[in-house]
Amino acid sequence: NLTVLCNVSGTPLPMVSWIKVGGDMSTNGSELVFTNISRTQAGGYVCEASNLCGNASETVSIVVQCKSNIVSDNHVT
Repeated sequence: NLTVLCNVSGTPLPMVSWIKVGGDMSTNGSELVFTNISRTQAGGYVCEASNLCGNASETVSIVVQCKSNIVSDNHVT
């Protein structure tokens, strides 16, 4: 599991959203939560914050490494 937090401040309080770069995933709120993260969820994610005074964004890169699960059924005789 992985949680990424986008800390923002401003007046008025900015609206925050996460968008996957080159993907179709987006979510509102400062927390980006992955349950049982997999390699397909790896990539760049942009945190966007905006209010009446302007906007800002920051990109984070998520790399998912999985333990190898190689099973061999070759028998040496």
